Amino acid sequence: MEMKKINYTIIGIATIALSTACNKSTTTTSTTSTADCVTISYKTDIEPIMSANCTSCHNSNQASGGVNLSTYANVSKYASSSLNAMNNGSMPPSGKLASGTIQKLNCWISQGKLNN
Repeated sequence: MEMKKINYTIIGIATIALSTACNKSTTTTSTTSTADCVTISYKTDIEPIMSANCTSCHNSNQASGGVNLSTYANVSKYASSSLNAMNNGSMPPSGKLASGTIQKLNCWISQGKLNN
């Protein structure tokens, strides 16, 4: 009886360890960390994304929703809310952006929204 109890305990611990390892792996691959990011440049990477997808409606002449995304300062100010809108597909109105494009904005934010 005592040996059976030890075997069940070992099996239980092994099962928990395996399920934790599997869950951790899944979480790591689906979450962006700064280790997953290359250095993102505002001028080279972020500004073109904004120009192609945002500034036709969010500019100094027509700031839809009161949001102007035509300058570094404003893009930096609205970066997190813009990322949320891109992630949930509500912006741009033409359709959800490619995950790689959204990833660039996410990396830029995690790197401190540098004006580089």
